Amino acid sequence: MAATDRIVRIGGGSGAFVDSAMAVGQLLTAHELDYLVFDYLAEGSMGIFGKLQAMNPDSGFMPEFVDIHIGPHLAEIKSRGIKVVANAGGLNPKGLAKLLEKKAAELNVPLKVATVEGDDLRDRVDELKRAGAKDMFSGAPFPDKIISANAYFGGFPIAAALAKGADVVITGRVVDSALILGPLIHEFGWKPGDHD
Repeated sequence: MAATDRIVRIGGGSGAFVDSAMAVGQLLTAHELDYLVFDYLAEGSMGIFGKLQAMNPDSGFMPEFVDIHIGPHLAEIKSRGIKVVANAGGLNPKGLAKLLEKKAAELNVPLKVATVEGDDLRDRVDELKRAGAKDMFSGAPFPDKIISANAYFGGFPIAAALAKGADVVITGRVVDSALILGPLIHEFGWKPGDHD
């Protein structure tokens, strides 16, 4: 089969922070599914996670991803070789990864979980202020009170995690398209300059 004839099937398990929990069960009825992707984050949800983490440093992620969305289907997802990519890690991808690994152990499902981190810039706020960072639209100065500050990663870190054998990749803030592009970059071996 030529590379251009290859098909990668990706199911969108969520498209928003408060999306339906029914999608995974419905998507699993497709017999040739390769990936499930979950997009939960927006600027507003990052603010919510920031406030939650200010109250509890161990939080800052979406536990419903494990408890409701994939937990009930984890054994089937693993047995069928379906890979999962989700930005449900919010401000604490490692915290969510630990919760998922605990759930997988309880279910006796061997699972390799990877995280994509480095997008959280809260520890660099003073540096950004000193550098003169301003609001890109209004030119207003950097605010004094910061709940979250994140860079937006692309698909290549996700592809790298998949290349290392991850069953599930949990990210913080990535561009929405990265959740789809990451698996495609991995599957097709695309390079950063492959724009066609």
